[in-house]
Amino acid sequence: MRYLLYQLIIAVAFSGATFAEGARTLLPDSPVGNARAIYGQVKDGLGAGLPGVSIVVKGTQRGTVTDEKGEFNIETQPEDAVLVFSFVGYKTLEETIGNRSEISVEMTSENRSLDEVVVVGYGTQKRRDVTGAVGSVKGSDLKTVIAADASSLLQGRLAGVTVQNGGSAPGQAPAVVIRGTGTFGNDQPLYVIDGMIAASMAYINPNDIESMEVLKDASAAAIYGSRASNGVVLVTTKSGKAGDVKISLNIKGGIQSPSKKLKFLNARQYADWNNMAHDNDGQPHAPGNDSKFDPTIDTDWQNLELGSAPMTDYNLSLSGGSNTAKYFISGQYFNQKGIATDSYFKRYNLRANSVFTKGRFKFTESLSLSRGVNNPNTYVGRETGPLPTMAVKNPSNLGGYAGLDPAFAGVSRVVNWYGLAHLDDNRYTTDQILGNIGLEYEIIDGLKYKLNVGLDYSVYRQYDFTPAFFMSNSQEAFQQQATLNDSYTQSFTTLVENTLTYNKTLGDHNFEVLIGYTSQNGNATSLGATAANFPSNDLRVINAAINRTVNTTGDLQQFVLQSALARINYNYKSKYLLTATIRRDGSSKFLYPSNTFATFPSVSLGWRVSEESFFPKNAVVNDLKVRGSYGTLGSQNINNYLTSPTFNLTSDYYFAGGAQPGIAVTQYVNPALKWESTKTGDVGVDLSMLGKSIVISADYFDKTSSNVLANIPIPAYGGGGSTLTKNAATINNKGFEMAVTYIKPNKNDNDFKYSVTGTFSAIRNKVISLGDGVSPIIAGGFTQQSLQSTRTDVGQPIGSFYGYKVLGIYQTKQEATEDGRTDAGAGDFKFSKEQTYLGSPFPKFNYGLNFNATYKNFDFGVFFQGVYGNKIWNAKGRFQYILDYGSNKSPEVLKAWTPQNTNTDIPRATQLDPANNKRSSSFYVEDGSYTRLKNVTIGYTLPAGILRKIQVSNARFYVSGQNLLTFTKYKGYDPEVGRNSNGGSNPNRVGDLLNNGVDQTAYPNARIVSVGIDLNF
Repeated sequence: MRYLLYQLIIAVAFSGATFAEGARTLLPDSPVGNARAIYGQVKDGLGAGLPGVSIVVKGTQRGTVTDEKGEFNIETQPEDAVLVFSFVGYKTLEETIGNRSEISVEMTSENRSLDEVVVVGYGTQKRRDVTGAVGSVKGSDLKTVIAADASSLLQGRLAGVTVQNGGSAPGQAPAVVIRGTGTFGNDQPLYVIDGMIAASMAYINPNDIESMEVLKDASAAAIYGSRASNGVVLVTTKSGKAGDVKISLNIKGGIQSPSKKLKFLNARQYADWNNMAHDNDGQPHAPGNDSKFDPTIDTDWQNLELGSAPMTDYNLSLSGGSNTAKYFISGQYFNQKGIATDSYFKRYNLRANSVFTKGRFKFTESLSLSRGVNNPNTYVGRETGPLPTMAVKNPSNLGGYAGLDPAFAGVSRVVNWYGLAHLDDNRYTTDQILGNIGLEYEIIDGLKYKLNVGLDYSVYRQYDFTPAFFMSNSQEAFQQQATLNDSYTQSFTTLVENTLTYNKTLGDHNFEVLIGYTSQNGNATSLGATAANFPSNDLRVINAAINRTVNTTGDLQQFVLQSALARINYNYKSKYLLTATIRRDGSSKFLYPSNTFATFPSVSLGWRVSEESFFPKNAVVNDLKVRGSYGTLGSQNINNYLTSPTFNLTSDYYFAGGAQPGIAVTQYVNPALKWESTKTGDVGVDLSMLGKSIVISADYFDKTSSNVLANIPIPAYGGGGSTLTKNAATINNKGFEMAVTYIKPNKNDNDFKYSVTGTFSAIRNKVISLGDGVSPIIAGGFTQQSLQSTRTDVGQPIGSFYGYKVLGIYQTKQEATEDGRTDAGAGDFKFSKEQTYLGSPFPKFNYGLNFNATYKNFDFGVFFQGVYGNKIWNAKGRFQYILDYGSNKSPEVLKAWTPQNTNTDIPRATQLDPANNKRSSSFYVEDGSYTRLKNVTIGYTLPAGILRKIQVSNARFYVSGQNLLTFTKYKGYDPEVGRNSNGGSNPNRVGDLLNNGVDQTAYPNARIVSVGIDLNF
C-alpha cells in the first residue's frame, strides 16, 4: 500500500508526468539522445531497502520511485547534476551524480517522535496527544536477543517497569512488576495481545512482535478497569504490507554457559570439616570420613550439574498483499537446553494475521497456535551440594546411582540429587490457541462500529513419573514402588467486545469518543490421577499400574466478567489535552448483587506549553508538554468461589466410642469480599530539545492500593483452624521515573550514526495498614526446619527480611553466659536480643542504558541494566553451604572459629548446633546490587551490489552476547534471584512475591554467545 500511495502522490505532484510500471519510470518528454541509465538502492537506517522513495532530477520534473526492495533505475542527461531523494518521515537527501552509473544511499529518519502513533487501549493516539504514562518498545529493538518469554525483554528498557528473570531455567516466565507491588496476591500485569486478553506472553513468538506498549498510570490503564491495577502490557504483532510477497528468514543459535560457578570443598577437606564438627559436638568420627575414607572418590557435583548447553531459534515468515488485503504468516521452532542437567524447553509456533478492507468494511484476524514442552530440573540447588565423598553411580543399585548410609557419612540424610534428576521423568506440555477476529464498519464518516471476538484455548498436561530405585537406606534415597502423576487442565476463555468510536474535528477542536460493552467467560476443567506399583520402570502409563486408586482429582472452575466502558479524548490545536475514562465491571467472583459491580474512573490533562505564543521559539527547546492524571483501577486477581463455602462430605468424628460419619467445613467464606482498588496520581513532563535530538520523559507517581485481600487466622477452637480472606490491607507505592534519549544529528551526511537511551526509576513500597485482626505475614521459608526469612508488617515494604542481628562471635563460654546465653559457647554467634528488620528485597532504584550505532554497513549495540540498594537472603550459600550439615560446604567454613582462629565471622563447626546459630539472622543478608552487561551485538549488512547478484533484498549477519559481565558483591550464583520459582517447573509460574529475594533454589544465570542471520527475499 505504501509503495502505491507514494506513486500516486508523486504522480499528482508532477502534473502531466506519466510513470511506467514499477521503478523504471521516465517522463515522456525527456530527451533520449545521450541518456545514461543510473541504478541503485535506497536503504533506511537499519540497512533495509526503503520502498516508495521519490527520486527526482533536481531542477526538472523527471523522476521515479523505488520498488518494494528499495531499488530504482532512472535515465539522466549529461547536464543533470544532482538527484533529490525524498520520503515522508525521512530527511531529504541530495546526491551528486558525477560519472557514476550506480548510486546507493541511506536515508536518515527525522526525529518525529511526537507524531509517532502508539497503541492505547481500544485504539491508537499520536504520542504528542497522549496524556497518560505510556512506555513503548519496538520489536526491531529485540530481534538479536534469544529469549523464550518476550516479557523478559522489557528488562531495563522502560522506566517504572521491573523485570526479574530469576535465572536461566528453560522456558521460565519472569516476574514483571509495573510501578511497584500493591497486593499480597498476583501482582503481574494484564497482557492484551492483538486485542485478546492473555495470562502471559509465555507462548508468543518474540519475533512476531511489532511493538509493546506498557500502560503505567490510571489514565492509560483505566479503560481495562478491574484488571488494570498492576498495569497493562499491550502487544501488537506484525502485519503484512502492500506489495510483492516478502519472505524473511531469521536463524539464531547460541551456546549457554553458567555465568558463575561457586567453590566447594574437595572430599578430603569435607571429611576434615565433618570430623571437626563431630569433635566440637563430642561425637565420634563417622567411618566414611575417618578410618574408611576412600581417597579415590572426590566427586565434583557442580561440574556434573552445570555445563554448556545449546539453544536455537528458527523463524520463517511470509507477508505481502494489496491495498485491500494484507497477510502475515510466520512459524517458529525454539529449542533451549538448560545449563542444569536434564532440563530443556521446546516451543513450536504458527501465526497467521490478515487484514481485508472493502469499502466501509474492515476485517482483521489474528491467530496463534503454539505448543510448549518443558522438562524441568526440579532439583536445581540441591544437586550442587551432595557430599563429595559419595560416588556418582553404582551399577548394582536399582536405577544405577550411588548412595551412602547416613551413619557412615556422618550426616542425617544423604541423597544423590543428581541421580534423582535423571531418574525422574517430568514433562509439562501446553497446547494453546490464542486469537481473535474483528469486524469494523464505518457507519458514517468518523463513526465506526467494531466487533471483536477472541479465544484463548489451552490444554496443560503435567506428567511426573518417578521409577522404583535404590541408592541407600537414607530418607528420600530409595523408592520401592514407581509412582506416576498424570493430570490435564483444559481452559477455554472467550471475549466478545462491541465498541463504537466517533472522531470529529470542529475547527481547532478535535474529539474522539469511545463507548463499548465487553463480556469475558472462562471455563477450566481439570482431571488427574496418581498410580503406583508398576511391574516395570519401563511401563509409564496409568493403566500399567497395579494400584490405580492412589488418588484421583477433578475440578471445574468458571468465571464471568461483564463490562461497560467509555472514553473521550479531546484536544484544542494539540495544545490543551484531555482524556476522561470510565469503566464499570461486574465479576462472578464477588457476591451478587452487593459487591459484584464496581466503577473505575480516571481523568488526565495535558498542556503543550511549547505551543503557546509566549513560549520562546528557539533551537534549544522544541517541544514541552506537562501532564497530570488521577484515577482508580481495580483487581479481581483472586480465586473463584471464595464467597462460597466448601465442605468435606467424608469427615468422620469420634462420638459414643467410635467413628461417626460427618461433614466438615473446609473453607470459610466472607460474603463481604469486594474488589481491591488502586488510586493513582501521576505528574509528568515530556521534553524534546536541540532539534529534537534529545527527548526526555519524566514522571512522579503516588499509588495507593486499598481493600487488599489478606488472610485472617481462625483458631482451632472455633471449629476450623483455617483462615478467612478479608479486604483489610492498604499498600502505597510512590516513585520517580525518567527516560532520556539522545540521537546524534546527522550532520554532513556522516557515515557514523548513534543513539543513546537511559532509563531510571526509584520506587518506595510501604504497607500502610494490615487491617483489624490481621497479624504480620510471615513467609520466605528456606529450610526444612521451617525457618522463615520475610515479614510483612505496617511501615515496612512487602516481604521485608526479618531476624536477629549478628553482633559478633563469643570468644569464651563465660562471655556467652554473662550475655544470658546458657545455650551458647565459644565460637557461637552473638545475636541481638530482639528480632528486627534486616533490609528490603526491593531496590532503591533500577536503571538501564542502551547504545546503538551504525557505520556504513556495520551496526553495533550495547545494553547495560542494573539495580541498586536491594538485599538478598542467601539461604543456599549461607545456610546449606556453611551452617547446615547435610551437604558439601563452601571454602568459607575453613575460616570457622577455633581457639587458634578467633578473628573470623564464621561460627564454629557443629552439627548439633545447640546455640541455634542457624536461626534467621543478618548472617544470610547480602547486598543484591548489580550492574550487568545485558547484551552486545555486532552486525554487518551486505552491500547492495552483492545483494543484487544473489537476488536477496537484505542480508544481515550478527554476533551477540547476553549476560556477558555482571558486577556485584553478591556471593551466590547470580544476584537476580527473583522469587524462588524452583527451576522453572511451570513456565507460567513466576513465584510467590513474599519469597522475593530469597535465594533457595534459584536456577543459575547463563552467559549466552550466539550468531544469527536475517535474510529477506
